[in-house]
Amino acid sequence: MFSRRLFRRAFITFIAATGLLATAGLHATAAPPSDLPDPFPSENWPLGPAVRPLAPSADVVKDLGSPVSSLTIMEGAVGRTPDGRGVVYAVPAGENARLNVVDLHSRQLLRTVPLPGAAGGWAIVVVPNGDVYLGTYANAHLYRYSPVTGEVTDLGQPIPGQSQIYGLTSDPDGNVYAGTYPNAHAFKYDATTGEVTDYGSLDPVQQYARSTVYDPDHNKLFVGVSTPNARLLRIDVATNAVEDITPPGITAKDFIDLDYADGRVFANASSRLVVVDAVSGEQLKYTDATTGQQVMDYPIAARGVSPAGPGGVYFTDNTLKLIHYDLATNTVGPVMPVRTLTRGASIGYGWVTENGVPVLYGLAGNYSGGTFRYNPADGTLAQWSSPFQYVPSPLMHELADPSTGKVFVNVYLNGSTAIYDPATGKSTVTTRQGQVEGWAWDGHGKMYVGIYPYGRLSLWDPTKPDSSTNPKELFSLVDSDHQNRPVAVVPDGDHVYVGTTPAYGEYGGALTVYDVPTGAHTVYRDLVTDQTIASIVPDGNDVWLGSSIEGGQGTEPKASEAHLVKVDPATGQVLTDIVPVPGAASINELITGPDDNIWGLADGIVFAVDPATGVVKRLLPVFSGFTGSQDGALSWRDGYLYGVTGGRLFVLDILSGQTTVLRDHGLNRLTQTPDGTYYTLLRPDGYINPTNLASYTPPVDPCPHSDLRPTVWTGNIDSHVQNRFLTYGCTLTDVLPDAGADWPSHSAYVSAVVKKVHELEGDGSIARWEGTLVIVAAARSDVGR
Repeated sequence: MFSRRLFRRAFITFIAATGLLATAGLHATAAPPSDLPDPFPSENWPLGPAVRPLAPSADVVKDLGSPVSSLTIMEGAVGRTPDGRGVVYAVPAGENARLNVVDLHSRQLLRTVPLPGAAGGWAIVVVPNGDVYLGTYANAHLYRYSPVTGEVTDLGQPIPGQSQIYGLTSDPDGNVYAGTYPNAHAFKYDATTGEVTDYGSLDPVQQYARSTVYDPDHNKLFVGVSTPNARLLRIDVATNAVEDITPPGITAKDFIDLDYADGRVFANASSRLVVVDAVSGEQLKYTDATTGQQVMDYPIAARGVSPAGPGGVYFTDNTLKLIHYDLATNTVGPVMPVRTLTRGASIGYGWVTENGVPVLYGLAGNYSGGTFRYNPADGTLAQWSSPFQYVPSPLMHELADPSTGKVFVNVYLNGSTAIYDPATGKSTVTTRQGQVEGWAWDGHGKMYVGIYPYGRLSLWDPTKPDSSTNPKELFSLVDSDHQNRPVAVVPDGDHVYVGTTPAYGEYGGALTVYDVPTGAHTVYRDLVTDQTIASIVPDGNDVWLGSSIEGGQGTEPKASEAHLVKVDPATGQVLTDIVPVPGAASINELITGPDDNIWGLADGIVFAVDPATGVVKRLLPVFSGFTGSQDGALSWRDGYLYGVTGGRLFVLDILSGQTTVLRDHGLNRLTQTPDGTYYTLLRPDGYINPTNLASYTPPVDPCPHSDLRPTVWTGNIDSHVQNRFLTYGCTLTDVLPDAGADWPSHSAYVSAVVKKVHELEGDGSIARWEGTLVIVAAARSDVGR
C-alpha cells in the first residue's frame, strides 16, 4: 500500500515533470523533508505547529473591584454588654467576615470584629456568662467573642474535614454543641477545658446535621439530620448514646431549626412547626387558636422559635405575622392585636428586661438588618433597620447586555442584582430576584432567569420598574418535579430550554422545555439517569445536553462520568448518547463552533463532536482536574475559542489545537460585551468566593471573518497545506490573495499568489514545499478564468 509520505513525494515529482511549476513561473524544488507534517491530513490527523496566539503577561485581567456591597445575615442573637446594654450580634456574609455588635437602644453599630478565615456564619449563640460563640463557613471554625475584652478567639475546626457549622446551642455551664456539613457530625465543645467530644457522623448518607438544641432538664442533645429525609436524633450527653426518635409520619426533608422549652422540642420541619415531647419522642398535637382545631403542625417562616417568655414562645408564620405558642394552654395563634414583621421572617431572638418588664427583641429578614422590639405586656411592636456593616458581595453570575454593553451581576445567597456600566465604572443595584443559577437574553431586551431555590424560571424586563409581573415567574419545579437549580437557560425561537439539578437529597436532573407562545412547559427527567443537566445547545429541531454526575445537594454521585445526549425536545426521546471525555464528571458548557461542530467543556478538557454522527473529533486539554456543574464558559472570538474553567482564563487555537492559559487562578464565568471586551468574576487572593468584576481585552483582530478551514484553499482547489494562524487573528489562508476578488485574469491571481508565497517563505512562515503546493493549487484553480 502506498504510504502518505511516498504519495506526497510522488505528487510533487509529478508536478515538476508535467510542467505545472513552469506554468506558474517557478522551477521545481526539492520534495519536503520526510520529517515535516503530512500536508494531506485526515479529519483526525494531528495538526502541525502554529504560532502561539497570545503570550500571557503576569496578569492580563483588570480588577474592576467589587460591583456591589450587600447585607446577608443568616442568624442573629441577643445579648448584653458588661455595662448592661442590650445588643444584637450577627455575622454578615462576605469574605473576611466580621462579627457586628449593634446597640438595641441607641441603634448604633458599636464594633465589628474580624473572624479570620471565615466567609459567614450560620450559627450563633450567647452562653450564660455573656460570651458569644460563632460557627462559620467555609472553614467550619468555632470562634468565641468576649464582650468584656472585645476580642475574638479562633478555637479552630472542632471536626476536621468539615466546611460548615450549624445550629449552635449551649448548656447552663456554657458548653456549646453544634452540627456540621458535609458529614453530619454533632459535637460538644467544653468551654473550660477546650476539649471536643465528637458524637460521630450521624448518618451514612445524609450530609447535614443542620440543627441542634440542648435540653437542660434531661441533659440531652437533640439533632436534626437531613436531607433527603429529616431525622430527629437524641443524644445522651452523659453516655454519648444516640437514638432516633423521629416521629412516625414526618415527611419533611429538613429540620431547619430546633428549640427547647418546657419539656418540648420545637422543630421547623420544612417550614412547618412540629412539637415533640422531649422524653417520649411523641409528636404532640396542639390547638390552632384561629380555628379551634387540633393540629399536628403549623406554618413557620423563621429560624425557629424564641426562648420562652411571657405568653410562651414566639415566631413568624408564612405571612410574617408574629405568632405565639402558649406553653400553658398548648395553643398557637397570632399575637393580639395582630402584628406583622415588615422586613422579613424572624431570624434570631432574645429577651431584654426593661424597667422590670421582659421585652422580646429580634432580627427580621436576611437582607435589610431588620430589627424589632415586641412588648407582650402592651402589644406594641417597633421595627427598624440596624446599621450592620455592608460588605463586598460574593458574586454568583454575570451576563453582558448585547445592546448596551452593561454587565449584570448577581449576588450569591443574597440574590441582589447590580448593573455595571463600563462607561462610568459604576454599578447600580436593581431587582433582588434570588440566587441566579443561569440566565440569558431573549433577543428582545428581556431576560430569562433561572433562580434557586424552588427551581424557578422568570422573565424580566430590566428597563421597566419592578411590579407583580416584572419579573414574572413562569414556573417553579421544586414541588412538581423535584428540581432545584436551573443551571442552564437557553432561549431558542419559540422555546426556552432549561437544565436543572434535582432537589435536596434527590437524583435525576431534568430538561424543561418552555413554550413561549402558550406559556406551557414540559419536564423530561432522568434523560441521563441520576445526573444533572448542566449544559444545553440547540441543533436544528433537536438539542444537545451535557450532564453532570451530581445529584441534589446532600447526595453522593451514583454515576461515574458525564454524558452528552442528543434529544428530541418534542418527545423527550434520546437520539444519541455518548461519553465524549471518559471519566469527566461534568460537561459544563456547550457551544456551536464556526465549523458547525458541537464544542464543549468537560472538566478541564475541550472537545468537539460532529452533530450529524456523534463522533468525537477533537480532545484538547486545558488542565487536569474535576469541576462542578456550574463551572466553565466558552466564547468564540476572532477564530479562537476563549473560555474559563477551573479558575483559569484560556484561549484555544482550534487549527493547531494549542491552548494558552492567560490567567491560571481565581476566575469564574465569562461574558462578552459588544465591543469585544470579556468580563469575568474574580476571586481576590486569599478569598474563598469571587467578589470582584474583572475585564480582559483581547488583541485587535487584523483579519475579521477568518477562513478557518483546516487546509488552505485557493478558490475551488484544496492545496492540502495545513491552515494555521500566522499572527493573532490571521490564518495562512487570510493573508493569501483573496480568491473571491474580481481578478482581471487567472495569471494575475497566480502571480499575486506567487509573490505572497515568496514573502511567506522568506520570513519563515511556511516551508518551500508548502509554498509549492499553494502555488500549484492556485494554478489549477478557476480564479480569474
